[in-house]
Formats: sequence, C-alpha cells, structure tokens
Amino acid sequence: MKKIIIACCMLTVLFGCGNKKSNIIPEGNDAPKTDDTTVKAENQNSANPEMIMARVNAIYEAVAAAYPEVHDISPSNDQLDDAYCSSEWNTLVQMVNSKDAETMGREGFFDSDYWIMGQDWGKISISDVKVDVKDNEHAKANFILHNLGSETKVTIELIFERGEWFIGNFIDETNKVNWKESMTKHLEERGMKAQEKAADDGIIEYEVP
Repeated sequence: MKKIIIACCMLTVLFGCGNKKSNIIPEGNDAPKTDDTTVKAENQNSANPEMIMARVNAIYEAVAAAYPEVHDISPSNDQLDDAYCSSEWNTLVQMVNSKDAETMGREGFFDSDYWIMGQDWGKISISDVKVDVKDNEHAKANFILHNLGSETKVTIELIFERGEWFIGNFIDETNKVNWKESMTKHLEERGMKAQEKAADDGIIEYEVP
C-alpha cells in the first residue's frame, strides 16, 4: 500500500511540474528565439490569401466600431494606427504631426482621414475584398469602402511584421491619393520652406558629417 501511495505522489509531482512549466513560457520580446526554419515556415503560412482577407475584414470591423454612426466628437485614429499599421507608417505620421505642430496647426497635412477617406462618416463597411500576395512579407488588398452612401475604391499595402499583417500605406484609387507618397512629399516641402526661412533670417544651416 505504501508503494502505491508513493507512486501516486510522484506522478502528481511530475504532472504538477509539467503544468508549471507551461505557465511560465515567456511572451513577447522575452519569448525563446526560433530558428530560421521555423520563421520561414511561419512566414509561408502567413502568406495565405484567405488569412490576409480575414485580417483585412477584422481590421475594418474595428474601424466601423471606432467610427459610430451617432457621433458628437471625432474619434482619434491613434489607437487604430497603433493596432493595425506598420512601424514605418506610424513613424511617418508622427513626423508629419511633429512638423505641422511647429506652425501651430497652420498648413497642416491631415484635413482628411485615411481610415474613412473623408472628413465625415456614417456607417462604415467594406466589400469586394481582393488580396494580391507579393511575397511572404508583402501583399495588397483592394476593396470598396462604403461611407455616407459613397463608394471609394481603396488599396492598402500590407507588411508582415511582428508576427502579423499590418497596413503600410493607404491609397484612395477613386480620388488618386497615395497617402504615403503625399506625406513624404509634404515633409520634403516643409523642409524646403524651413531652409528658405532660415536663409531669409540670415541663418545658415550646415549638416554635420
């Protein structure tokens, strides 16, 4: 009888240790590194068009929830950007906002919203989603954005990073607006204006090598 009790105790300890081990697996940046083979396999699985389409639909369900039909205050799209846009996109938006803040809001870039392709909104939805996979880390999605009875043809460029697909650019195909290119051009123009103003003020700027 004692032997049986001891054996049961040992099994309980073993299973208990196993459970504890599964609960202390690090997450996020502390997670154990995977080898190149595992990473390549994950990337190949991520390039499934159906999975990307599901991701796009999920993103715009969140957009519809963030822009309710009944509204008094315009929602901030910072949370949508943080959750669904690429690191490069978020950096570019921050650069534009910082540069525009120097003129106290005058000549600001964002007089329209890339999430809804306009200033006002009603019921937001998308339809006719089509996915074009370039490679394991780049894809495009085309769809019709419905907002306040209007239909806008939209292309979003997608980048696979941090284990998920994120939006790296918005293109309004109907009104021919490439948001990433427009922001880059805006920064270049603001930089040129700053240099001209510095020259007029008698300030000469030098780049440190």
